[in-house]
Amino acid sequence: MWDSKTNRQKAIEIIKELLRTYSLSGLLADVSGDVYLSYFTDMDVQTRFYEEVDRRTIEGIRSGFSDYESTDVTDRSFKDVFLRTIAVRDQEGRVRAYMFLIGPDRDDSCDQATKVLKDILSMFADAGEELRRSAEKEEKEVSDSSRLARERRYYRNLSLLLGDTVTDTDKGDPVERIVKRIGTCVSFDRAMLISLRDGQIKDIKEYVSSGHDLRDRLYGLEASLLSFLDGKDYTISSDSLVSERIKGLLEKLGISAAIFCCLDKSSDGTDYLCLASLEGERIFGSDEIDFVNDAIRILKLKRRESSLSSLLRGSNDFIRTFYDSMRFAVAIFDDKTKELIYRNRACEEIFSDPINEELFRRRFVIGDSGAEAARAPKEFASAGSGDVYLVYTTIAAWQDGSTVDVYTINDITQQKQYQKRIKESADLDDLTGLYNRHRFHLDFATCIDDASVSREQGTLIFVDLDDFNALNDGLGHVLADRFLKKAAWSIQQAVKKYAQCYRLGGDQFAVLVPYSSHENLEQITADIRERFERPFSLDDNEYYCTACMGIVNFPADGDNEDLLLQRVDYALHQAKKEGKNKTEYFSHVSYKMPGDRIGLEKALREAVADDCREFVVYYQPVVEIRNGRPVCCGAEALVRWNSSKLGFMTPDKFISLAEYLGLIVPIDEHVLITATRKCRYWNDNGHPDYRINVNLSVVQLLQNDVVDVIANAIKITGINPDNLILEITEGMAINDMDHMKEVLTSIHDLGVRLALDDFGTGYSSLSRIKDFPLDEIKIDRCFVKDIDSDSFSDAFVRSVSQLADAVDMNVVVEGVERGPQKDKLLDMNISMIQGFLFDRPLTVDEFDKKYM
Repeated sequence: MWDSKTNRQKAIEIIKELLRTYSLSGLLADVSGDVYLSYFTDMDVQTRFYEEVDRRTIEGIRSGFSDYESTDVTDRSFKDVFLRTIAVRDQEGRVRAYMFLIGPDRDDSCDQATKVLKDILSMFADAGEELRRSAEKEEKEVSDSSRLARERRYYRNLSLLLGDTVTDTDKGDPVERIVKRIGTCVSFDRAMLISLRDGQIKDIKEYVSSGHDLRDRLYGLEASLLSFLDGKDYTISSDSLVSERIKGLLEKLGISAAIFCCLDKSSDGTDYLCLASLEGERIFGSDEIDFVNDAIRILKLKRRESSLSSLLRGSNDFIRTFYDSMRFAVAIFDDKTKELIYRNRACEEIFSDPINEELFRRRFVIGDSGAEAARAPKEFASAGSGDVYLVYTTIAAWQDGSTVDVYTINDITQQKQYQKRIKESADLDDLTGLYNRHRFHLDFATCIDDASVSREQGTLIFVDLDDFNALNDGLGHVLADRFLKKAAWSIQQAVKKYAQCYRLGGDQFAVLVPYSSHENLEQITADIRERFERPFSLDDNEYYCTACMGIVNFPADGDNEDLLLQRVDYALHQAKKEGKNKTEYFSHVSYKMPGDRIGLEKALREAVADDCREFVVYYQPVVEIRNGRPVCCGAEALVRWNSSKLGFMTPDKFISLAEYLGLIVPIDEHVLITATRKCRYWNDNGHPDYRINVNLSVVQLLQNDVVDVIANAIKITGINPDNLILEITEGMAINDMDHMKEVLTSIHDLGVRLALDDFGTGYSSLSRIKDFPLDEIKIDRCFVKDIDSDSFSDAFVRSVSQLADAVDMNVVVEGVERGPQKDKLLDMNISMIQGFLFDRPLTVDEFDKKYM
């Protein structure tokens, strides 16, 4: 699989090739105007484009597109340049980029390029969306990691500040050390102590500074002018809602964000701590504010300790009150005796379980005491609750001069849980909540190893929804996503007792059955099939969607991941070829080299990208028995693939894969245009009554523009609509009958005729015929095979013929190969016949030579 970046680059290369093929020029730009692709096939066109179309015009065209609207294409004609703009939307309908097609004038090549480009541009938009989401996720993880590192730094500094409150204060000014640590730890430009005396700023001590400009601006100012020096505490971020007066004053002082805290207020004056940022925006986080608030408590204590040192040394009650107000736990042990001297309330809660206290003593007090412990913070897990704490150790001097170990114990349980959730989220699918492809590969490797060691069998099941692309187009992306969630939940519920379900991407899921549950494999597959045989309910409507499964056992079918993935994918592909709701075991299918599928898919994509030139239309005559003689009255168009790499192939070799890959729509449109153009040729050259039958796939019917595509084919080929018969299968109505009826009515209103193909093999009954605007019923060959000897076949065909006569519809019978079959049909007044009895599918030259 390609990553998103490769997908986007691949899309750009394909777009460039398409432009070259259609002799068009083009620009591909995102919503901000950044250009991803600038390609001009003609220098004259490039010159005229930049002369006639300026940037303002481009901006005007782009502004005409809005998110979540239906308009995707606009055209503008200039003097010598034609400009088509295509809005590139993501899966939710938001505009992500713009494609500008540039040519000398509008012609068919521009329209054809637009249709082909839509899928490629969707691939480009989806890849861009994946890159954006990946970048956002990476940015969030980096942000979370930075925040956790920042919090650890804060607690480390608080531990050092606490050490200052119990150590000997003879060396230097402890207040200066604390203010400097606060200012540098939270990266303030200025950290100052400001004293107000007689209503003026009389003294400023600056501990963190790169200059004296702010100090000079503040010194001597009247306190009444400074609204934030009113005895209260202020925390002002760049985005804080403050009065215009305070905002203007801060701008005048050159302060972008600041914290002002009242430290001491007395009759002599008031002292404040000022922490200020001067350049750029500064928005304080909750962790920064918590750190500053705790550090200020320590600062206040130190200031009181400095002024009341003799009283404080004998006041254990004061220390206890201070530490009890802290958010984190503090424990102080004698460094020599290892006896507990003091613990605050938060620590008492942790040590309320004697086991926790004993574990803590063994791990930190006895095992890791000393200088080594002071350097290295360590984690500690509670034996009872499982809570996790981060422990910092500081060596300090106690009041009596003895050495003590001060342990700062911070609860980081939520942080650890958050880190765990981040790790788990990397393994989860955003839409369904199932484990994703990344987690699947990890678990798959483990399951293979476990099965090999145990000498038992494990199982891998690939589950792929049938015709989900059609359902997706019919429901829209929002409802389709909800459908996928329901499908994912259903699979998980079916297997959860024995196995684990994963979403690999799109509508494909994987189920890993470990060797211990291998005996329940049949029950697991039966439960999955049973769930998809019932409808899913969405917005009071019921929708059917079956699923195919491919299954491999390991190590019986292989013992390495790559080989098993190839083989389970092959088994799934074989199941899809058999029809809907099928299950295939790799051991039960005739296996070819996996490269066959890979090469087929690659060649198929290249053939479609090459404007479907390799797909050839064959014509099988439809005859009418008139006066006992067969007379050709038209033909059915049947596609064949004459691959330059793989040779000539019939539809059973590639149609199911084309539907699976979503490539059937351009193939169907190619056949429609080719066949209607040929019928127009027949009509103009002596056979005005010849009609052409063209098959419409369910995928094509569910495209939003199917009516426009058919109308365009009629317009560009000039065919008489009455000579075009579009064949649909019964299965097209199972997802949403009301919608299908509306679509078919719109098609019928164009004047074309509608035929129900393969009648009797799908989901319909005779009564459903009246629900659709049909002109013709085609009875499948399985009812004709034994019509001259089987009473059921005879009764079925006879009943359909009588019903068709009653509602004025034609009946055509397919697969007639023997004379007795023909005679039996004529006895039922059925004269429209198709089959090898009259002719096989012919090339266009063979048909013209024989029937023109």
